Amino acid sequence: MPLLSSVFYGVLLAGILLVQTASASAQDMAASVPPGLVDQQGRTFDAASLKGRWHLMYFGFTHCPEVCPTSLFEMTAALDLLAPVQQEQITPVFVTVDPKRDTPELMAAYVKPLGHGIVTVSGDVEAIDRFAISRRIVAVRNIQDGPDYTVDHTSSVQLLDPQGREVERFPYDMDYHEVSRRIGTHMSASAGPNLLK
Repeated sequence: MPLLSSVFYGVLLAGILLVQTASASAQDMAASVPPGLVDQQGRTFDAASLKGRWHLMYFGFTHCPEVCPTSLFEMTAALDLLAPVQQEQITPVFVTVDPKRDTPELMAAYVKPLGHGIVTVSGDVEAIDRFAISRRIVAVRNIQDGPDYTVDHTSSVQLLDPQGREVERFPYDMDYHEVSRRIGTHMSASAGPNLLK
């Protein structure tokens, strides 16, 4: 039964994802932050949390053996290459796809060595799943594998503008130098020539 439930959940989630990918606009996605999410300080994380600043957002989990730590490291490496004034205007966000194990305290400790003031997001399972779907992220928890289960999930980094809209999505295998260049280009185009002064 657990295996069948996991497979069914994965198929259902993928189906919902396809529908939303075809129909959701950037504005719709910006507004789709369900209740029940909190950051590492226990503060409510909602649509307003993604407004007023640029954000670089990644969905993953702390028990991930390789892909997630690599993605987070390269995400912060891309930020290191931005102009100082651009670094001040963007916040990295790490959203768990494994809320049963990833507590706010655990996530805070996990990202602390990476610096850059990473905001972590956790919450109840339903809220996390709804948020993932709204951001076009597929995540399937292989709980049939026991307590050390893994989570199969979309591994990409999303760049959000100060209105919370996704302006570009960077795949896992994109070099962080190129990611940084594209982030800088988007930020400069949005703010005009004064951003780099």
